[in-house]
Amino acid sequence: MQGLNIRHFDFSKEGRDQVLKTKKGQDWPVVYLIHNDKELYIGESSNMSNRFEQHLNNKERKGLKGIEIIFDDEFNKSAILDIEQSLIQLCTADEKYKLQNQNGGQSKKHNYYQREKYLNKLDIIWKELSRKGMTNKSLLDVRNSDLFKYSPYNTLTSEQDNVCNAVIKDIIAKFKEGKNGTSIIKGVAGTGKTIVLINMIYKLINATKYDISFSEEDEVLSEYYQIVHDIKQLVATLGHELRIGYVVPVKSIRNTLRKVFGKTKNGLTSKMVIGPLDVIKNKYDILFVDEAHRLVQRKNISNMGSNDAAMRKSGLDPLVDTTVDLIVKNAKYKVFVYDSNQTVKGSDVTDDQFRKAISKESVQEHTLKSQMRCKGGESYVSYLDRILNCSQELFQEIEEYDFQIFDDVDKMINKIKELDRKFGLCRNAAGYSWKWKSKKKKYEDVMKNNLQDIEIQGHKYVWNATNSEFILSKNAINEIGCIHTMQGYDLNYVGVIFGREIDYNPKTNKIEINLKNFYDTNVKKATDYETVKQYIINSYKVIMERGIKGCYVFACNENMQQYLKRFIKENK
Repeated sequence: MQGLNIRHFDFSKEGRDQVLKTKKGQDWPVVYLIHNDKELYIGESSNMSNRFEQHLNNKERKGLKGIEIIFDDEFNKSAILDIEQSLIQLCTADEKYKLQNQNGGQSKKHNYYQREKYLNKLDIIWKELSRKGMTNKSLLDVRNSDLFKYSPYNTLTSEQDNVCNAVIKDIIAKFKEGKNGTSIIKGVAGTGKTIVLINMIYKLINATKYDISFSEEDEVLSEYYQIVHDIKQLVATLGHELRIGYVVPVKSIRNTLRKVFGKTKNGLTSKMVIGPLDVIKNKYDILFVDEAHRLVQRKNISNMGSNDAAMRKSGLDPLVDTTVDLIVKNAKYKVFVYDSNQTVKGSDVTDDQFRKAISKESVQEHTLKSQMRCKGGESYVSYLDRILNCSQELFQEIEEYDFQIFDDVDKMINKIKELDRKFGLCRNAAGYSWKWKSKKKKYEDVMKNNLQDIEIQGHKYVWNATNSEFILSKNAINEIGCIHTMQGYDLNYVGVIFGREIDYNPKTNKIEINLKNFYDTNVKKATDYETVKQYIINSYKVIMERGIKGCYVFACNENMQQYLKRFIKENK
């Protein structure tokens, strides 16, 4: 990397004088890290000696001892803003230091000349920081961590930032008017809806704590500062800090996000992350609801008693109302992330029920369109739609995405294991067309006594040993996940087994379901054939959208395998 080097200085007046004498100590863009053994502040500046002086006079920095300044002949303003934000996100997820930063750098990302080249410099920067003993983990491990993926320091795209700011402005306006309100954020899987929610929560929680003690060369951040000002005024008017809850209906993801919030600190706490029925336990100003399509009606659920009690306590009828009604009843403002195409169970609320629950609210709707998760982008997501609704006619090449179909299921599963060793976070999954015989049994006992659940082509496999955070469990790579353990998580690669329950009829050009080979009883109980069919198709689509770098496929039924081969490149 031309001209990139990291120099250490004491965080003192003497250190500042040394920086002043360096070639790029003034009038040159740099990124810097001020630290002691436990705390860290990350920043950027185009005049480091002046910024150094400002930090020395900042009481928050008094306990810091040293400063690492990243110099590079090729740095420009856009690059240092990008690298600063990336380092804030990486160092938070690395967990070696508690960050003093109260904001996450630039509020939204933008493209600039040779952006990828500058971001590639992060590999060199991280290695050098590791050599200096300033990191705990490898860059790969950090980037694969949930603390990194769900970080409130993620820089938003312009589209995401616009939605985030529009919702916050509406929240402020509704509180000023003394009215209740609702925002709905729509978008297919991978458009970054969860990141937008977390970013909003972080801004609302931290606005009152954020003092702008010196110029941050803030042309990129000026809109954020205006929002900070407006939130401060709102809190002053209310006379208390905003009472915020983050409702996550899917238990596995809820547990993961609780850990993330607990580790992130800076205003976020694990207690903020709650289940739908927990909304009755506190008075909330704002409830943020992730995966709102997974909120439930009173149908095929295991916790009917607690559901009914929560409903009655809120003056609702448990036989008629849903947990959407419960949330509407228990907060002044609601923000729902919603995608009706991701409903996968009979207990999930219907679109009609969702719309009815918010019908008396002042509703603002926003749609995120840009696919952020997988490198296949929007073209891959829409291609999957057309394949699974049997409207695609021709093969389509998905650029920069590894989309393959295998004739040998074991070859596919082992390829995913190989990729997991290389990239981490690669998993196999299947449709629910085998009984879960190994439930509550130890993996070692299952293998020893030949009690595997799944048999295909003479090979035997085991269902996920746990429902809670299966993706992150130690033995996950040797097990097969299902929709209920995969939804909401990002993977690098995913291997998907189309089970015996789903087939293709070449005469009618339709997907068909054999309910006798489908063992998710809660999905098919008291539900008609067409609805179950749509749930199953939705499940496969959701799983196939988990992979960031690629998706591999195998189908148990020959007609389904041959149908998919028309649209997916064959593994040779």
